[in-house]
Amino acid sequence: MAPSPRTRPARTTRPKSTPRLQLLQSAEDSGSGETVQNRAYAALKNAVMEGRFRPGETVTLRALSSLLGTSDMPVREALRRLTSEGAFEALPNRSTRIPRLSRRQVEQIYELRVELEGKAAALAADQISKHQVDELVALQAQLNDCIDGGDMNRFTAINKEFHFRVYAIADNEPMQTLIEMLWLRMGPLVSWIGTLSAESPDQMRKIGQAHHNRLIKALQARDADAACEAMRADLREPTRLAGFWRAIDQLSVGETPKAPHTKSQR
Repeated sequence: MAPSPRTRPARTTRPKSTPRLQLLQSAEDSGSGETVQNRAYAALKNAVMEGRFRPGETVTLRALSSLLGTSDMPVREALRRLTSEGAFEALPNRSTRIPRLSRRQVEQIYELRVELEGKAAALAADQISKHQVDELVALQAQLNDCIDGGDMNRFTAINKEFHFRVYAIADNEPMQTLIEMLWLRMGPLVSWIGTLSAESPDQMRKIGQAHHNRLIKALQARDADAACEAMRADLREPTRLAGFWRAIDQLSVGETPKAPHTKSQR
C-alpha cells in the first residue's frame, strides 16, 4: 500500500528504486555517455509519470544521481529536459521541485487528456490485433492482483503500461507525445490518487478494473466509439472520489490533504 500523504512531507526524498532504474549502472559501465543520458531521462520520466514524486517535493541532483546509480552529468541533462517539459521546476539553490498544480490547471489537463486519450483508444480499436488484445488482458490480470493485494506502487506502474500500450497501438506519434506531456504534469498526483482511492475499495475497482474491462471488450469488438467512451470514463473516475477537488486545492498551496472515509462525490 502506498504511504499516506500525511506521512510524506514535501521535502528532499528518494523515491523507491525499481529494476528499470537500476539498469543505468550497467549502461554507464559500458562507457556510452549518450546511452546513460537517454536512460537517465527515460528513468526519471517514468518515475514522475508513475507518481514516485509528490507535488511540491524537492529533489537534489545528488539524491537523483544516487538513486540512478550514475554520475551527475546525465542526471543534470535529464533534469534540464524534464524541466523544459514541465515535470520539474528549478529553484534558486540549484535543487529542483515538483510543481504544484492549481485546481484550474488540473481541470484543464483532464479536459485535454479525456479528448486525446479517448481518441487514441478509438484509433487503437480500428487496428488492434488479437495478440495485442491478449497482451492487454495479461496486463489487466496483473492489475487485478495489485488491487487484491493492495500493492499501489506496482499498480500505478502497470496501469501506466496498460494505458500506453493502448496509445502505442493507436500508432499516432504526435498524439502520443502530447499524451506523455500531460501525464508528466499529472504524474505527481498519481500516488496520492491511489492512496485516496484505496479508502474506497468499490471506487478502486471501478478505476482499476471496470472501465478497463469495458475498454478491452470494445477493442476486441473493434468498436471505436465504445473504446473511446470506456477510456474517457476511466479517466474521469478519479475526479469522482470523495474530497478529490478539495484535496487538489490543499495540495496547490502546500497543505497535506486528509483522505476522507466517505463514498464518492458526484
